[in-house]
Amino acid sequence: MAKNKRANGEGGITYDRSRGSYRASITTPEGKRIFKRFKTEQEAVVWKTSQINSIHTGTFVVPSKVTVGEWTIDWLTTYKKSTIAQSTYELYFYLAAHFDSISGITLQELQPAHVQKLYTELSEKTKLSQHTIHKVHKLLKNMISKAFQLDMINKNIMLLVTAPKFDKKDIEIFTASEIELILKTCHEHPVLKNRYPAILLAVTTGLRLGEVLGLRWCDVNFISNEIHVRKGLSKTKAHGLVLGPLKTKSSIRKISITPDVSKVLKELKSKTVNIDIKQEKLCFVTRNETPILPRTFERSWSDLLKKANVPYKNFHVLRHTHATELLANGIPIIEVSRRLGHSKVSHTLELYGHAIPNYDNKIAEKVQELYAVPK
Repeated sequence: MAKNKRANGEGGITYDRSRGSYRASITTPEGKRIFKRFKTEQEAVVWKTSQINSIHTGTFVVPSKVTVGEWTIDWLTTYKKSTIAQSTYELYFYLAAHFDSISGITLQELQPAHVQKLYTELSEKTKLSQHTIHKVHKLLKNMISKAFQLDMINKNIMLLVTAPKFDKKDIEIFTASEIELILKTCHEHPVLKNRYPAILLAVTTGLRLGEVLGLRWCDVNFISNEIHVRKGLSKTKAHGLVLGPLKTKSSIRKISITPDVSKVLKELKSKTVNIDIKQEKLCFVTRNETPILPRTFERSWSDLLKKANVPYKNFHVLRHTHATELLANGIPIIEVSRRLGHSKVSHTLELYGHAIPNYDNKIAEKVQELYAVPK
């Protein structure tokens, strides 16, 4: 006698005497039979009922044994590697290594409690900084969100996870007198003066160190006094020193430079030898005409601050200083955001909003002009 074919969404439960367990089954919307074993009949009923309900509500996801660890590797190599810089890719792998305690859990069984416990362990046992734990959280959030978008899981559990507390440090900046002293010392120092063009460029443009060291002569337009930021120089574990594309489309941008900066760069170019026809040689190189390692440049930066008798702040503070000064002098935040290469104006506002002048009194005066109040 022919067996009746079960309709999609139907299921059944049988007892397997040989294994001493209950086997629950359902038929997926695609007509595929799926089985799962349980120790008790109640567990089997709960699973079967939840699966059938999810089919009827359109939230069904095919059961999968893919673990958090397996999905981490797949997500990084398939969905991230081609979209980010190699150095960022390596940073993501470093952060993902901290998923160890949840890596063996399947994606579909991962619960908010597992993640919250992970954050507690990272804080109390491994003594990771809150800043690093927050980065781990952001990475895990993006990874799980992608799995949800791909219908690998039926809900995004990260929406129920409380993000680790992270107290952001106040943005550091140099004072105008410190910047003046840094530039003067660098310009006059017998050894460090070869770093002057690069440091002057960073001070007046807010470029990241990798963007400064990755600038080529073909990126400099002396007629319009502009530079085209297209590449970044970084040190990676996998490939060593890499001159590669910037991590976001917004990072690729044109930036105006002052005539004084243009003049300094033009003088540097006039002393440069062996410039290729395509002008793709780096603007800032070593005496041996090789790329400057970021770490080597940072050592020069540290020496410069000591010579200038300026308290140490990392090179990136020049970027913060540039942005803060522009905003404090009334440059619209959207223009500052473009100059910095931020993908979102909200990010610029979050970092430097404190530097925007308070125009509230002027706004009140304007409101008074716009609206006539009956007397």
